[in-house]
Formats: sequence, C-alpha cells, structure tokens
Amino acid sequence: MTAHTAPEHEKRAIVTITRPGLELARKLKDGLGATLYVSEKYLDAKGKEPDIVAFDGVVKNLLPRLFQEYDGIVLIMALGIVVRTIAPLIQDKKFDPGIVVVDVTGKFSISLLSGHLGGANQLARDVSDVIGATPVITTGTDVTGTIAPDMIAKELKADLEPFELLKKVSSAIVDGDKVLVINPEKIPVPSLEGPMKPHILLFDAWPEVLPPSRAAVIISSRKARPEIPLPVHVFIRPRVLTVGLGCNRGTSFAEVHTLLTETFSANNLSLSSIRTFGTIDLKSEEEGFLELSRVLDRPLLTFTREELSSVPTPNPSAMVESHVGTPGVAEPAAILALSKNPPFPGGQAHLIVHKTKSVNATIAIAEWQRNPDNDSRQ
Repeated sequence: MTAHTAPEHEKRAIVTITRPGLELARKLKDGLGATLYVSEKYLDAKGKEPDIVAFDGVVKNLLPRLFQEYDGIVLIMALGIVVRTIAPLIQDKKFDPGIVVVDVTGKFSISLLSGHLGGANQLARDVSDVIGATPVITTGTDVTGTIAPDMIAKELKADLEPFELLKKVSSAIVDGDKVLVINPEKIPVPSLEGPMKPHILLFDAWPEVLPPSRAAVIISSRKARPEIPLPVHVFIRPRVLTVGLGCNRGTSFAEVHTLLTETFSANNLSLSSIRTFGTIDLKSEEEGFLELSRVLDRPLLTFTREELSSVPTPNPSAMVESHVGTPGVAEPAAILALSKNPPFPGGQAHLIVHKTKSVNATIAIAEWQRNPDNDSRQ
C-alpha cells in the first residue's frame, strides 16, 4: 500500500455507513492520513480510536459540517445517496470541497465534485493507489491529456481571473483549438515542463505578433497590455510580489489602501499577486496595516530593526533612522518578506518599486524573479 498523505494544509475525511465499507474506510484513513467518520452502530464499544469519529449514520446530518471543515471527502456508499445529499450544499467550484465516491467493494473511485480546484481528481487517484480501485475521472482536460488553467493556478497557489471566463478558455483547450499560454516572467510551472499538445502554444515572452488563436492563458503579475489585442483569456496571478510598509502612528487604512492601489495601478501590477506584507515590529499593531492584511487576505510579517538594517536600503532616511533605528523600513521589509517566504526555489527578491509616499504612509514593492541560470529556455 502506498501512503498518500494530504497536501500541505489540506484536510481529508472518509465517511462510511455500512459494515462492508468499514474495512475499506480504515485502509483509506491510514493511507490518506484522513479522519474517519463511521456510523456509531459499527464502532467497537471498547473505546475511542485515533482519528475515528462516530456519528448517527444519517449522512445528510453530517455533510453540512464536513463541507465547511474539510478540503476533500471520500464517501463509501452508493453514488445516488451522495448526489441527493450534497445537492443543496453545492455553492461554487472555487470553494466546494473535492468529493469522491467509492463503492463498498472498492472497485471504483469516482471523482464527483470539484475535480480540479477542490482536488477530487487527485483524491480519486490517491484512493485508487491505496485500495486498488479504478479511478473514474471525467473532466475534459484530464481525459484528453492536456493542460487545465485552474489546475495551473492550484499548482502555483495563484488566483485565476476573471473566473467567469475559465469555462470558455477550457472549452477551447478541450476542443483542440489554438490556445496561447504566455508566461513572460518565466514562472516555473511543473505541468508545463513536458511536451504539450500541438494546439497549445507556449511563449516565455510577449510575442511581437500574436498568432491566431481562440483563447489565451497569461501567467503574470502584470495587467494586460492594451496594445496587444488578446482573444478570450484568463490571467493566472502568481504570488511573487511583497509590499513593504511604513507609516506615521495611527495612519488610517483608507490612506494606506489608496496608496497601495494607486501605486500598483501606476506600475501595471496586479494586487492578486501580492504574497505578503512586511514592516518593522514596532508597527505590528498598527490598525491600518492589520486591516490591509485582513481585507486582502495576505499575512503581515514583521522584522526587527537589526534585520531591516542588514538589508541594503536604496533610499535611506536619516529621519527614519533617528526614530526607529534603521535607515529604512518599507524597502528592506519588502525584500525580507519575500526572501523569508519565496514562491519557488532558484530565484531572488528584487526591489521593483522604490519607496513611494503619501502624506503619512510609505510602501515599496519587491518581486521574486527567476535566476537566469535556472531558465532552461534561455
């Protein structure tokens, strides 16, 4: 048996409501590193077992909670039971957990819901590896053996936008029509490393003239180039940017947010590509920074004056040094925040926007860039 522990930060659950399913469920619990939910009438009365939870056997009472708490759910029961039970719980493919159904004999592992973003296709394969089931996967890009933009986004832990155009782009890919994949910042994407179907046209720079195509996928932290007319397209926003922050005490969220959005717009950058914020530890309780972190759902990292002083500051300030003991905050914080939490190996943090000020706030932007000697296409 091959063990397939859940990917980092993903939680998986196994549910069974029959005695024949219990043996399979135990194997899957161990093989997938999952929590097992069992109808209480089939549990040994001798005592509790690790990672096994009893429930009343009524799946429709259990699943609403599991939908909220788990990233992937394997249900060992009839497909019809699952379809009827999850129907009122389904909301959006961006948020629904991956649902896999396994028959009680373990013959089939069926990816039912959220095959890509929810991870059900991979979960079905993992189930297959553990119990020897036949994985049943029906998503078009998987069965045709080609790329899937939402899977690239998941692979990079990136945002995909505009999400409502994903269906049109994916349809072009499955239909075998010409689709451009443009990766001008040369972000490493493992699923793009191998041979591509002939209708998938890869570019690691913006071509001077776009070849005719039905759709495009752009992997970039930059906004669209208005001078280049694109077909229907989606952007995949790799989280390769960090923002260093500095401010006077009590600066409002509104001022910091306005400075941020205006600076990103002026430099043709996407807010979706922000990885983290960084500042000095003296500002760790600054409400404007904390609210910015909450609103954009990105962590705020803090650094000591000694750490900030260890990073060369292109635009040092004697006034800042006299107040906080380091010649700069925003610029070195941007570099440190990215260096401490890089998006991929074989790169380096570069300051791409030097400190920019409003009346009370300062920001600087760093980007993680791939080292030229790690670029196999050069």
